[in-house]
Amino acid sequence: MRLPARAHGGEAVNDSYAKGLLGHSTAGEYERLLLLERLCDPGTIRILERLPITPSWACVDVGAGTGSLARWLAERCPEGQITATDLDTRFLESMPRPENLAVSQQDVTTTDFPANSLDLVHARAVLTHLPHPEGVVRQMASWLKPGGFLVIEDPSYLPAQASPYPDFAALLVACERLLERTHGTDNSWARRIPRVMADAGLTNLKMSADLSVCGRDDLEDAYWRQCFSQAFPALVASGLMTEQQINRAMEHLDRPEFTDVAWMMVSCWGQLQ
Repeated sequence: MRLPARAHGGEAVNDSYAKGLLGHSTAGEYERLLLLERLCDPGTIRILERLPITPSWACVDVGAGTGSLARWLAERCPEGQITATDLDTRFLESMPRPENLAVSQQDVTTTDFPANSLDLVHARAVLTHLPHPEGVVRQMASWLKPGGFLVIEDPSYLPAQASPYPDFAALLVACERLLERTHGTDNSWARRIPRVMADAGLTNLKMSADLSVCGRDDLEDAYWRQCFSQAFPALVASGLMTEQQINRAMEHLDRPEFTDVAWMMVSCWGQLQ
């Protein structure tokens, strides 16, 4: 049984996101999402494994990307129903999936699931790009059954100006400003998540954060190389940086002595009583 979702009237506020730097039609976005999932899924799964998941749970993964977490949930809940939603489902439609995993093209700001219908709602790197995330949290909380869980994860960029590498700091600041301009990204959002979840009626709140460290020539470096390369044209076109400035900053990733922190992924989860 698939959970019905109802679309509200009006134009989706996330149209600019779908067509912007992180939209699925942007060159390199599929590769970026794959790297993000490889980077962040282990931490998310550690959180999910702390929850009392049963085989019959009904779950929604909001902004499911290429569907790695939705597939994991489908394996954990073979008797339940998992719904993977995204503004653009092109990366989800092509994935192999079991019968209990549905794909739905939805904008979380304009779509509703039935009240009291879900055991788990998860959203990662989604709400930070929304203009009114507080209202979306309240809406997602309303979808939960009593005892259901909401898990929200969003990045928080540490003060880039504090980096001991001025060229790299300038690139981080420019990327942050580019996301603010093009997607309305709110870097202060992640710290507010626990308070907003509490105001939405969630209890038993817990919080964790995973640092993303650059300069180790590993998966995290691969992710940031992809991000910076993807942002390169927009950074130059917007006047935020020159090609020379970007190249100087990215050269740090090739230096064995370079180590710096790019961001932290903040995770918060709670239960509806």
